[in-house]
Amino acid sequence: MIHIAKLNKIDFIILIIIVIIGLVHLPFPFDGDQAFFRLGAWEMQQGKVLYRDFWDIKQPGIFYFYFLAGTLFGFDEIGIHAFELIYMLFFSIILQLTLKSYFRHQIIASLVPLLTVGVYYTVSGAWQLTQVEALVGFPLFLCLWLTFKCFKNEGKQRFFLLLMSGLIGGIVLLFKLLLLLVLLSFWLTIFMYSLLIQRQRIKKIFIETCLPVFIGIIFPLLVVCSYFVWVNSFSIVYETFFIYPPLIVANAEFHELELISGIKWFLQNFYPLVLMAAVAVYVSLHKSKNILTLLLVVWCIFGFGVIILQRTALWEYHYLLLFVPIGILATKGLDILWESLKELRSLIPTMLLIFLLLLPLSSTLIKKTVTLIDNNFALTEDTRLKYQTVFRKKYPSLHSEAKFISQSGSLAGDIYVAGDPSIYYLSGRIQATTLRGWALEYFLPEQWPRLIEQLDSSKPPYIFIDYEPQAIIKENFPKMLEFVEQKYQVLRQNNDGIWYIIK
Repeated sequence: MIHIAKLNKIDFIILIIIVIIGLVHLPFPFDGDQAFFRLGAWEMQQGKVLYRDFWDIKQPGIFYFYFLAGTLFGFDEIGIHAFELIYMLFFSIILQLTLKSYFRHQIIASLVPLLTVGVYYTVSGAWQLTQVEALVGFPLFLCLWLTFKCFKNEGKQRFFLLLMSGLIGGIVLLFKLLLLLVLLSFWLTIFMYSLLIQRQRIKKIFIETCLPVFIGIIFPLLVVCSYFVWVNSFSIVYETFFIYPPLIVANAEFHELELISGIKWFLQNFYPLVLMAAVAVYVSLHKSKNILTLLLVVWCIFGFGVIILQRTALWEYHYLLLFVPIGILATKGLDILWESLKELRSLIPTMLLIFLLLLPLSSTLIKKTVTLIDNNFALTEDTRLKYQTVFRKKYPSLHSEAKFISQSGSLAGDIYVAGDPSIYYLSGRIQATTLRGWALEYFLPEQWPRLIEQLDSSKPPYIFIDYEPQAIIKENFPKMLEFVEQKYQVLRQNNDGIWYIIK
């Protein structure tokens, strides 16, 4: 049987704090990735089919998330972030309900959402919020917890638990196929436990472990594949997921500086939690051999492996894949240290030590909160832009570019932006082509001629080319610049890039 604890008063106080922290981030600006996900979701809402009418190399989960968020709350920053806050609040409740027995002190158990979801919000800027790696923490944890419960159950109960674990694992894969490595690490632990510790037969392990996982994981994948078959787009999806990624990796170089920068960002923001997590790993794993601790460590190891495997793009936000296991282990470390801290004569020194340990995180959150208050809680369009500019310096210039083609007398129609897709969002326009103008450095050689064909066919009234993408185009396919210069004329040029208008 699965026993789930009830929430207490301290739990509710922590959940209220999580809501407050999330509200501070509600008016945060979109970065380029978020604007692109929002663009894809918006086009889906207009009836277009993902990959066929709007192409990207990412799995569909992130676009479904933005589609659902936008449909429910609006396709703007507040709408997307409001849905994410509800999602993270529900995750916080699940953490509190499922992990009570993992901690000795209930007051510490209540803090799990603060050291996971709360820390995620605190360390995240415009670039990190609502990324794939942040959102998959919830289903990955559910998958891990259901797998953990299998260690104490056999027969039908184990079959059902692993069936649900596989089902949620399939949802994880809809966000990122590469996360299969993390999922397999969870299921491999229960397989090895059944084989080496319980001495079960291979046939019994297959029926109770492998079979339910396979059935569960294949169901959401079959549902999505069936949809793409129904809309005659399965071949495009297959190429996108299985043909293009190896080619992109083969053509790309390993960027050591990006790896160092990402690790540096992670340690600067998470080092207090890493220190407390180290205590948990030593005591809980080395001394008591706690299985849940083992699974969390496995998540960290294989999660870091997934990050390294993405050698073409070792971005900072990829390390958010680790915020859940690191946060839970850090709470466990605090739980272990609490025994020693309680022996101090007063709670004041205890709370002071905890505060000093978490000072870097709290100071970051205070700065964000003060900025929001100074800008009158970003309630109006002007104050919101001022607030957003603090966290994304480029936002005013993006607003300026969007406003330029939105003024009276501008030509109507879809546009093409070789650069930041925030211009689509801020101008209210959509992309004229199927192929994107974002992250052109990952284009394959055969995609460039296809892009020209789509531009020639759709004839967008305006094309915007940022200087960095312009250099990429010039290096990889200069014929595109020749096409633009032949069919278009320069309308405006400034420090942000060049606007072209159709001749």
